[in-house]
Amino acid sequence: MYAAPYYSFIDLVTDVTIEPGTVYHMEGFTVDVTRRHIITPQQTLNVRPKTFSLLLQFLENPLQVLAKDLLLNKIWDDVTVEEQVLVQSIRELRQLFAPLDIIQTHPRKGYAWIIPVEKLHQSPELNPIAKPAKVAKKTAKAVTALGVVVLLVLGIFSLKNYVAEKPVSENIITVLPINNRMEGSNLLWVRLGMMDQLIQSLQLSPNVQVFDAPYVLHLLEVSGVDDSNRVQLVNRIFEISGSSLVVDLELSGSVNDYRLLYRLFTPTDQSSGVIMENQLDKVVENLAKVIATKTDARLDLSHLNAEFNSSLIAEAVEKGNQGETAAAIALLNSAVTIEPDNVLAYQLLIESAHYQQDWPSVISNAKKVIAVAEQHQYARTHVFYYLLASAELAQGDVEQARHYLFIAQELAEQAFDSLYQAYIASLWGDIALKTGDVHTAEISYQRAMKHHQAIACPIGMSLVHRKLIELYSSQKKNDLLMEQRSQLKQLIEKHKLLIELPQLVGN
Repeated sequence: MYAAPYYSFIDLVTDVTIEPGTVYHMEGFTVDVTRRHIITPQQTLNVRPKTFSLLLQFLENPLQVLAKDLLLNKIWDDVTVEEQVLVQSIRELRQLFAPLDIIQTHPRKGYAWIIPVEKLHQSPELNPIAKPAKVAKKTAKAVTALGVVVLLVLGIFSLKNYVAEKPVSENIITVLPINNRMEGSNLLWVRLGMMDQLIQSLQLSPNVQVFDAPYVLHLLEVSGVDDSNRVQLVNRIFEISGSSLVVDLELSGSVNDYRLLYRLFTPTDQSSGVIMENQLDKVVENLAKVIATKTDARLDLSHLNAEFNSSLIAEAVEKGNQGETAAAIALLNSAVTIEPDNVLAYQLLIESAHYQQDWPSVISNAKKVIAVAEQHQYARTHVFYYLLASAELAQGDVEQARHYLFIAQELAEQAFDSLYQAYIASLWGDIALKTGDVHTAEISYQRAMKHHQAIACPIGMSLVHRKLIELYSSQKKNDLLMEQRSQLKQLIEKHKLLIELPQLVGN
């Protein structure tokens, strides 16, 4: 339902008067109520009527959880619809405002608009398609008189949004590769296979983050500590990651008589115990329950089985650590051929090809594993959409990159994966730079920084600092450049990161 120009109208949901000439501002976007458009510095976006009415509901009620039933009954009051219609409109809004994270899903409750909104009014004779940055200057005097109030409200919104993005728990879990003291070469797969099974058993949530196996291997690579010195390695993991719990495991015994010694480290304490079982899946299940009790993690034990991985993966990782990349890739290709449902093998294969900049291989294997992951309802499917988007961008297909990255973002939000939300936000920044949109790039990198800060990930923060340094250097914004460089220097020194501080031009 369209409103007649220059007449006040009542929005379907809010039951408050939205005056003609009303505009809403948020991080580079302007919503024009009169013309029912979304305006960016680059273009004007058309919005379907029902989706626009839904958008107004969110803008009039920012930072509030709006129930699904209420939205369905009010927005679609003239027709009976299924919940999927609301889901589709939410998806449309997220696409229109990408790369911003604008709407948070609250399972079984509803949705909330999560970024600050500035609401302004301008006279009808003014052109609402003017550059958004000038709209505020042309606002009526009455709004100017309310400027202090608006700033106070925005301050409250910003504070609420900041608090909402802070982790409500300190449960950030790193599971180290298994120290395998079992006899027999046929159990070489235990080191990574058992580790990955434990990781997959611990579900992500707003309260709990669990680093995936490839990221843990990356932490080991950059730690600079010998894997055999477990205590020193654990301390180093605390230094270079946001971990609040590091799980160190040692498997011994014999077939059908497994003994798992576990040590659970926190920054200030540790506990230990032994699990004895005749099946490895039972060992993992019992340990997952121990960790869940200590961290409030939710469990998914449906995928566990006694022979849950292949020695090919362990051999491939060893080859990779020795610099034999081609041999590692060959082994991983064999692994996915023998076990086409082995998601970890696919991820390691894709990331190896990514490192080699073999983009066709990344794209081909990512599409294969996405089909497998979606069939088995794999909780981290967003990882592969992210890698696929990254490869498409590297090959110059910006539209395909955007398409896959939007799916990755939506799935990462549903999975509560803060680490990959950070990666995805950073890639949105790379896409924006590719298209010359420096403003959106800066916003995206800052959002990536917030996600890394939420899980206290110094490695991730350092990468974003470097991107911002390059951005500000190209824009000759020396003050911002120096600020980012100073923060990066403090980060490197505090966490003893093995990276170099970028040199200033002329030094």
